[in-house]
Order: sequence, then C-alpha cells, then structure tokens
Amino acid sequence: MQTYFLKFLKIITLSFSVFLQVPDSQAQRTIYKKADSLFVEKKIDEAKIFYEQIAKTSPNPNPKIYLKLANIYETKGEFVKELYYLNLFFFKNPNEKVFEKMYNVATENGFNGYEKNDLNYFLFYYRRYSNYVWGSFLALGVYIFIVLLLKKKNKQFSPVRHKIIFFVYLTFLAVLINLPNNYRSVIIKNEKVYLRDYPSSASPIVGDIGEGNRLNVVKADDIWYQVLWEGRFCYLKESDVWLVR
Repeated sequence: MQTYFLKFLKIITLSFSVFLQVPDSQAQRTIYKKADSLFVEKKIDEAKIFYEQIAKTSPNPNPKIYLKLANIYETKGEFVKELYYLNLFFFKNPNEKVFEKMYNVATENGFNGYEKNDLNYFLFYYRRYSNYVWGSFLALGVYIFIVLLLKKKNKQFSPVRHKIIFFVYLTFLAVLINLPNNYRSVIIKNEKVYLRDYPSSASPIVGDIGEGNRLNVVKADDIWYQVLWEGRFCYLKESDVWLVR
C-alpha cells in the first residue's frame, strides 16, 4: 500500500512541476526577447540585468546569453566578469575562438590559469570531440561484450584475464565519459583571497591570490574548495570564487 502511495505521490509531484515549467518557460522567452531588444539598442546596463536574471534562474539557459554578457562586461571594462561568462560559454560549447579570447584577455590583464598548456588543450579538444571519442570506445566495448556472450552461449572457453581486462576497460570508459563533468574550475572574484592549508578559517595561510585568476578544483568540502596552486593542494572559500560548470 505504501509503495503505491509513494508512486502516486511521485506522479503528482512530476505533473505539478511540468505544469509550473510551461509558464516559466514562456516567461523566460519574454525576458530573453526584452534583453535582446535592449542589447540591440545599446542599452547594455538594462540588458545585463535581464540576461543575468535568465542565467541565474534558468536550469539550462541559452549559452549565447553568456557571450552577450561577456561582451557587455568587456565594453564596461570589467574583465574578470567577462572571463567568467566566457568560461561558462566555453564549458557548454568548446570553441577555439573563445579559447583564444580567454587567453588574450587573461594575458593582457595578468591573470593566470588560462595558459595554452597541455591540460587546457587536452580538456578543450576532449570536450569538443568527446562524443566521437567515447562513442568509438563504447562501440568497441559492445563488440567485446557480444563476443564474450557468444562464447559463453556456445560453451567456448574464455580466459579469466579477458574478463578482467574487459571489466577494467568498462571502468576506464566510465571515467572517460564523466571526465568533463567531473572537472571543474573556479575564478577568483575578490581582490585578494587567502589560500589555507586545510578547510577552516583557523587554518594557517599558505598564500594569497588576486581576482581574475583561474584554479582547478580537486574537490568540494562544505563551503571550501580544494584547489591546486603552484604545485600544492590548498583550500579557499566558496564565497571568494565563481564556480565554472
């Protein structure tokens, strides 16, 4: 009885959420059109308010909004915010021109973390071609699985090491598919941020970093992010950064 009740409750909840999303979606489109109109009229301060409203409230905003916000903040000379929105766009739509733009803006303003190094190039190309990469590996995995299944059905011998290798292969494939989703970075938004040895305000300060710099996130720990800075692991507060995801 309880199981049926829970299923019924779940259906009602989902139906109600879908019902609410329809007018919400229509409202988002109205705001988007208004923002675009203001943007074309060069009323960038007013357009910025509407674009940021959509970016904050919509679960899946149009990535072009990020480019328009980046353009607005570039016009206003606020290059840290420009980089933040370029990063948000790039995370959704890896693009070589945006990759180059982030590098140039960062270099001109003395921000670190946007270098054209092996890691950034790897993540760029992997995000851009990930569907082809893991699609090929997945097809190979399916082929191997079918071969092993047919061998078992026909009672043919399959060495244990083949099964172990296949399991390791599947684990590798799972990691490969989730790599871009698990990788995150943060952009320092405050003028001076202290880096600490462990996640606590009482922790010793191991250094400080200025706004605009980008760091790779290792893991989240409550209101703290563990990051890699100058070859060592340290922590900074969630409130001091913008998370790119």
